[in-house]
Amino acid sequence: MICSFTQTYSDNRSILFEYHNKDKVDIKFRNKLDKNYYVFHNSSENYIKNMCKQSYFKEINNMEIVTYNNISYTQSLIKTLHKCYKDGVKYLFFLQDDVFSLVNDDKLIDELLDFVKNNTFDMLNLEYINSFINPQASIIYFNNSLKIYNTTSDDYKNRGLWAFDDGAYVANLDFLLNTLYDTIYFSKNDIWSAENYLNNKIKNNVIERLVTNIVYFNRFNIIGPNSQNSKSDINTLNNMFTPIKI
Repeated sequence: MICSFTQTYSDNRSILFEYHNKDKVDIKFRNKLDKNYYVFHNSSENYIKNMCKQSYFKEINNMEIVTYNNISYTQSLIKTLHKCYKDGVKYLFFLQDDVFSLVNDDKLIDELLDFVKNNTFDMLNLEYINSFINPQASIIYFNNSLKIYNTTSDDYKNRGLWAFDDGAYVANLDFLLNTLYDTIYFSKNDIWSAENYLNNKIKNNVIERLVTNIVYFNRFNIIGPNSQNSKSDINTLNNMFTPIKI
């Protein structure tokens, strides 16, 4: 079973859903999966009700809305991962609420899903390409247009990137529960300390972070504490979709 996991939070991220309504490629992609989990973390009941009226939620099949209140982000994550495990999920696409699709090609999407369905791996990053992460990395999979390269967290670290971050990926759920995340991570009360801990952990414990020759998804920080480049990201989204006034 292959699923997507997305988490949003608070009551002030509705602008993202205006763009998600227009991201028809993402909707098409998720409709190819067995299940889609969308988590509202510390959001009011009225906000959740209004957001779920958006066409984005109505157009995606096998969507399960999950809600948590008065718990940390890390506790919200572990509860959902355990839920996915109980539901029989094997591979999970991790796509935060500010992630949008960049590939408008059914064949490329199908090739990615074919790889996930028919191969065993720990983690595949979906935001970076091999020529940036490690041009010398060996090809471990090839199918028409899609290539998968044998890269690790050290390759990201060597490029001056975080050894691990919350960018878009697809990973084996057993790997997430038994290797990547741990009790120390889940004990963190806020996302910033949790991410810093995980980055430092992976700096010293190399993990598989495969990469492709295609950027499938990208984060656009148009709202929240990391929105320093929001004007540029908004311009990019407006070029991708019908412009939205902020």
